[in-house]
Amino acid sequence: MSRMHVSGEPQKIMVVDDEPHIVEVIRLYLEHAGYVPILHFRGGEVLERVKTEAPDLVLLDVMLPDISGFELCSQIRKLSGVEGMTPIIFLTAKGESIDKLRGFNLGVDDYIVKPFDPNEMVARIKAVLRRAGHQGTAAPVPAEHASKPLEVGNLSIDLDQYKVSLDGSRVDLTPKEIELLHFLAASPGRVYTREDLLGYVWNFDFSGGTRTVDAHVKNLRKKLGSHEAWTIQTLWGIGYSFEVRGI
Repeated sequence: MSRMHVSGEPQKIMVVDDEPHIVEVIRLYLEHAGYVPILHFRGGEVLERVKTEAPDLVLLDVMLPDISGFELCSQIRKLSGVEGMTPIIFLTAKGESIDKLRGFNLGVDDYIVKPFDPNEMVARIKAVLRRAGHQGTAAPVPAEHASKPLEVGNLSIDLDQYKVSLDGSRVDLTPKEIELLHFLAASPGRVYTREDLLGYVWNFDFSGGTRTVDAHVKNLRKKLGSHEAWTIQTLWGIGYSFEVRGI
């Protein structure tokens, strides 16, 4: 799903924001937390730099002078291989629900609204990196404390390692796609409305935001394909359920 992080090597955070004083604050806090910041004040070179610099995460402002952060996020997600899976956090003054939904639909991993607490920013970065499988120098989870992967026929979902496998081969899914798949598969046969899933998986209470759920389910079906033993079932006008059959 994501590029492998070399143990002991500082993680690189690409910061894209056109406000120098904000970038300087972010730089100081990232360095204090042990990260290597890569700073950009415009978005024009970011796409190529994502390919060459291989950042562990992109902290991306929506309102850039030369390109929309939404457009840049979309371009990153269209990259092939692990570059297209690079975790992205939007950093923006826009806090309206519709802007958050647009970002989540594009595959953004988190959303920080200005003005923000730099310590909270660092905590959110750590959480997103952890979900994306970037463990840094943290000690591995002892086997006795690790939960077992969820197994359904040929499907294996390991939420501790954020890994999904089909017939023993790993499938590239975003962290949020893995969380959604695990949540549904953990309660086979139970029907969840789109609003339920927004609340449980995205921790986001907004009744008009159901399209982001539909988009993630569509991506899961495209990446996982169809199988005799299980399926993600659509209940029209209601929501989704994970159905197990023939096992």
